[in-house]
Amino acid sequence: MNDRKSETKSQEGREVPWRVQLAVYGIGLFSTSIFYITAVVVPLHAYSMNPSPFTFGLVFSAAHVLPLFFSIHTGALIDRLGARRVLLFCTALGASVPLLYPLAPNIWALIILQMLLGFAESMGWLGAQTMIGQYMQGKTRYAGRLSVVVRFGQLVAPPMAGLAWDLTGPWGAFILMSVWGSGAVVCTLILPPLAVEATASHRLTGSYSGLRGLMPKLSDYITAFSLLARPAVVIIVLLSAMLHLGNTVQTSFYVAWLNEIGLTGTAIGLLSPAGAIGAALFSLLAAPLSRYIPGLWIVLISLWIGIVLICITPLLGSYLVLMTAMFLRSGTSGLAQPLIITLVLGGAGRSNMGKATGLRGTGNRIASVLGPLGMGVVAQSFGLEAAFYVAGVVISLMMAGIAIYLWRNPGIAKSGEM
Repeated sequence: MNDRKSETKSQEGREVPWRVQLAVYGIGLFSTSIFYITAVVVPLHAYSMNPSPFTFGLVFSAAHVLPLFFSIHTGALIDRLGARRVLLFCTALGASVPLLYPLAPNIWALIILQMLLGFAESMGWLGAQTMIGQYMQGKTRYAGRLSVVVRFGQLVAPPMAGLAWDLTGPWGAFILMSVWGSGAVVCTLILPPLAVEATASHRLTGSYSGLRGLMPKLSDYITAFSLLARPAVVIIVLLSAMLHLGNTVQTSFYVAWLNEIGLTGTAIGLLSPAGAIGAALFSLLAAPLSRYIPGLWIVLISLWIGIVLICITPLLGSYLVLMTAMFLRSGTSGLAQPLIITLVLGGAGRSNMGKATGLRGTGNRIASVLGPLGMGVVAQSFGLEAAFYVAGVVISLMMAGIAIYLWRNPGIAKSGEM
């Protein structure tokens, strides 16, 4: 009863209780930290197996295969069952799978593990974003706070992972990932249940009906894809995909390039705190800036700058310049992220928040699968340096097309804002 009262107060626009806020921020923090730790240790682990450039790219594409097919379904389950219940499974998976990485006998076993871990990490982050709508009224200020908090993981986790790799090898690094991921399980258990969970419990009585309720439904996919009839939703899904294209460059071939020019795991991990600080600082600007500049334009311009910064990596000669570029590149992502979250939620309606976030997640995964594979093909044919430049040109052309469309349709640039 008290939980329902708290939910009603939240819907009326009152401040969300800090217990709920901290639990949601914690889920985002620990879920995304798995991603940041993976960005350091998985490329190093995969590189030690001497894969071809194409196979190396496949390792990182694999992490996005299951989210590609199941983001919308997971989002629909969150709408039906509540984010808390769904995330208990996903976060537990994310905490356990890392322990299997050092046991992987070859690159193909590593690819399978990447599929499982990628699903767990992605769904944990998807759930945290949806909770901004389910628990926090879908407000940009809460999304901004979430974006700031998750940068703490980016600040702390990668240097620890790099140090663990240098001192203890794969076992120490992946145990660290498992322990860190367990924090998301604890935060999920702290959250109060929503009213939708009580309703769902009545529907999921009995093993057969319970299993049927968990199966994918064609109607959920139709509802999710019908949201693409709204131009603003299409644009934000495309821009979110551009963000993930930049991220896949940073978490795959970027690390391989740094390793190739002689940086240690610790040195690579220490680049991440600069990015975390930049992202946290820039995230705080999202809500104030959106009062004066349409949100879609902020997202477009900031992401475009960030993608250019990551794709000129081979031109950045010194460690200090690499760190400065990381600060600015992550800062642009931090500025865009709260607006991406709230623009999608604002255009979906309360009953479709999970499906809308899942739809965006599906677009992200398409980009994240194709990005490393495409860079792997270019790197194998023309060299690793050329792959960075080709990625920058292709993504910039896409961004230019979106910019022209928004310029010709100014009303769309202002839609979906909260």
